[in-house]
Amino acid sequence: MLPIFYINMAARPDRRNHVERQLAALGLTGTRVDAVTPSDFQQPPGSPLSSGELGCSRSHQKIWRLMVEQDIAAALILEDDVLLADEVPALLADRTLLAGGVEAIQFESRGNTKALLGPAVATAVPGVSRNRLMSSSLGSAAYIMTAKLARRLLARPDVDRLALDHLLFGWAGELCYDARIFQTLPALAIQLDQTVDGRRGAGKSDLDDNRLTGALRRKSLAVRWRRLKIQLRHYTRVLVTFGSSGELWGARKLQFPIAENLRKLM
Repeated sequence: MLPIFYINMAARPDRRNHVERQLAALGLTGTRVDAVTPSDFQQPPGSPLSSGELGCSRSHQKIWRLMVEQDIAAALILEDDVLLADEVPALLADRTLLAGGVEAIQFESRGNTKALLGPAVATAVPGVSRNRLMSSSLGSAAYIMTAKLARRLLARPDVDRLALDHLLFGWAGELCYDARIFQTLPALAIQLDQTVDGRRGAGKSDLDDNRLTGALRRKSLAVRWRRLKIQLRHYTRVLVTFGSSGELWGARKLQFPIAENLRKLM
């Protein structure tokens, strides 16, 4: 069984209780990692990220460093507003899950996510596959990462300049070409704010205001032009990377289905 780490702010015991109750109900245990907040660092001059985005990224980096230092080969990393599917424990027990050089597996979907995915690779869990991720599937609430990939990410000069989910699972981070990143189908995690009840209480984020500032900044014309160039480069990279390997055969762009117990909550 893979070890589990979850990120939690000391000021949010409600979220800690949420994630620990959920893990216990699934027969799982997780190790709490104290979140990095904007009060823990000085915002670098000219940073493209808001203080909330940077705090989120450094919280995850904290776990990556722990994995490297303690020689933890792979782990499931969670944010404390995650909701997990019933199939997760059985999937974590699948000894072949990371076979074939898999470096990360994205569990999450925002509900309307569409991405280009490679052919299904069966897992030990009936009805659950992992598919090579060939485009963006944003979100960082639940994913498996290997220490090998964690080491590479910590060495990147842009690790503090890209929003975390864009770094891990977006075009801009380029990991979908340079690493073996997969997506579970159906998606096995969502965030509380996607549920009717979760948008209140524990689903309310302490980082919303900081993230809004970053979102408004990203609407500038210069950033839109940069995104267009990234998209054009993305399509070229997809053809070169997956066309030459033959993985484009059988690939398809689709909206991710969501695990049944999670879909009922949305």
